[in-house]
Amino acid sequence: KEVRFKKQHIIKPGTKESCDELIRERKITGANGKDKKKRNTFIISTFDKVKDICKRRQHVSENLYRSSEKMDILYCKLQNNETYKGVKIKKHIVIACENIENVLQPVHFDKTFGAVCQ
Repeated sequence: KEVRFKKQHIIKPGTKESCDELIRERKITGANGKDKKKRNTFIISTFDKVKDICKRRQHVSENLYRSSEKMDILYCKLQNNETYKGVKIKKHIVIACENIENVLQPVHFDKTFGAVCQ
């Protein structure tokens, strides 16, 4: 789960921010494993910083935690079932965290607060 979350949602600062390239290189697909995913959100950060959201305990509900700071995000949306349009925004995020090997770790990107491009 941790590896999947990293692959699907984390890009290190300084990485080329091309939605088409990122989604193709990481083989991100829709839920059925075949179709193109309609939208994907990348967090421009290190995995450790995102993992810290689980530790800070900004608890939203159940296993969901909110970032205390706004984070850089690349929001990718599929256009005409062909290419992705990317929008870079800075928002608070909510992630789901689970206990993996006795450490709370991010396993699911839930949402951003105030994102206008949903």
